[in-house]
Amino acid sequence: MKTSLRSLATVALVGMLALSACTSDPSPTRVAKDLVETETAGKPEMQKCMLDVIDNYDLDTLGADSVGGNAEKAKAADEQLAKFEADLAACR
Repeated sequence: MKTSLRSLATVALVGMLALSACTSDPSPTRVAKDLVETETAGKPEMQKCMLDVIDNYDLDTLGADSVGGNAEKAKAADEQLAKFEADLAACR
């Protein structure tokens, strides 16, 4: 279960980051929600928790500064991504 949740969080983050620069549909939020809904089918409490976590973050900008020349911005962005992953993991 722990590995599955970590994999889900990783996939959601990768999907979100891959689409964060894109302005066309589907949005990073929609991709993350679709992944959660698929992976947590039959687990309504976990699903609701994870969807609520996603709603509390702006996935269009989350982690956007993790790459680039500014080390302080990159560190802050990495910390935001780690918090997002931890918040998702807390739903298990």
